[in-house]
Amino acid sequence: MKTKILLVEDNREISENIKEYLELEWFSIDTAFDWEQWIDKALLIKYDLILLDLMLPKIDWISIAKKLTRKIDTPIIIITAKGSINEKLVWFENWAVDYIVKPFDLRELEARIKANLKIKNNQIITYKDLEIDLQKREFKKSWEILNITTKEYMIFDYLYNNKNLLLTRTDIIEYVWWTESYFEEDAKLDVNISTLRKKLYKEIIKTVKWVGYQINIK
Repeated sequence: MKTKILLVEDNREISENIKEYLELEWFSIDTAFDWEQWIDKALLIKYDLILLDLMLPKIDWISIAKKLTRKIDTPIIIITAKGSINEKLVWFENWAVDYIVKPFDLRELEARIKANLKIKNNQIITYKDLEIDLQKREFKKSWEILNITTKEYMIFDYLYNNKNLLLTRTDIIEYVWWTESYFEEDAKLDVNISTLRKKLYKEIIKTVKWVGYQINIK
């Protein structure tokens, strides 16, 4: 299966050049030319990676990125003409995995994509007879594939990617349901945690009374 990438670039000539090159290298490329298309596609389709041009107009990039990366775990490589260290640090602090400054050689872009995908593809978690592939979103127990719902996956993924932290119930509700109305979703969180424990192993998700949850595997 080809690696699926979303390219967000408002300059259609540049977009087409990047798309043509990467497709020759056996990537599958979708394009978006404004931030509305980017948000819609990123939320609806599971991409392996997003290439994001920072120069798209009429958008508060930091706010959008914070909201979007609570909903998806897709790595983002920033493409921009802004190359200052301050610009780079802002984006590395806000979930960009890499940063490439225009103009760039397409071979360098390809190398950065492959390097970041290699890192992501190594996310295989094992516990007893349980094997979890976060890239494929596949959970196996005694070699049988488990039926994990989207909400259950998001809870596990969020806990695992913050395994050194204690996450509050509020943290998890904001991430999974993307809401600030906690009362309605509070019971849903309990149900999802309970079903996830039954499908995996109870001890995998540790409860810290009155506070929240923490993952219990490395």
